[in-house]
Amino acid sequence: MAISKTHAKIAAIALLGLASTPQVWAQETGADIDSFNRSLGLEGMGADLTNVEHELAHTEPSGAAPGPKKTAAKQKRAPVQRSTEFSDLAFNSNPDVTNKVRAFYTSYTNSAAYAGMPSFDTMINRFDRRFSNYGFSSNNLGDTFAGYLIIAWEIIHNADASSHPSGIRRVREAVCQILEQKGKAARFSNENKQKYSEVFKCLTELVREQDQRLRQANNGAAQQQLESQIVQTARKFGIDLRRLRLTDQGFVNG
Repeated sequence: MAISKTHAKIAAIALLGLASTPQVWAQETGADIDSFNRSLGLEGMGADLTNVEHELAHTEPSGAAPGPKKTAAKQKRAPVQRSTEFSDLAFNSNPDVTNKVRAFYTSYTNSAAYAGMPSFDTMINRFDRRFSNYGFSSNNLGDTFAGYLIIAWEIIHNADASSHPSGIRRVREAVCQILEQKGKAARFSNENKQKYSEVFKCLTELVREQDQRLRQANNGAAQQQLESQIVQTARKFGIDLRRLRLTDQGFVNG
């Protein structure tokens, strides 16, 4: 059950493309990034994301009467239940797949550039704990990709998304809806859903770890380069994270 050459290349782009030095990033070709994008079927996702979130914001649950207006304090509470399961994006975790992704991750972080970085299991657990409070599943590719976008947005804007828990949930619903209806992810095998999910979790936490270290070291130049890498990769999905604000309604332009 080894990671195929194609998936290994995609994973390498994900792990190294965002979290490596600018020199390594520059060596990755645009064709490789585009291939990664096409694998998820998310070309032009930015417009879809804001449109779907707008629809969700103006749609009451079927058969439900509009409830009383929430107070600011209640809006800040993190939802603990998922409103929709999005089962087409879910997978059953296989320890053999995890072992392969773990070995792959370790092979790319056993270098001086990644000295002292947390282990694979630490990264995965961090991600799952971070988003479990908002009703994200640890075994759903859509939930993972939504979490990746949230943390990428936090890094670019030096912001804390937790001040908008309902917005985090709205992003999750919109991303999963797009992936199920327009993307290719729902047709992935169980194994590939798990591989992509675990790679994205590692990617997200690796980038976040590097961002925190650069800020602590007050390394503004490297921080700017890292943010630029994140922005450019999100653009491959048609999403300009710099132009988005996170509100209680999810991502909005402005």
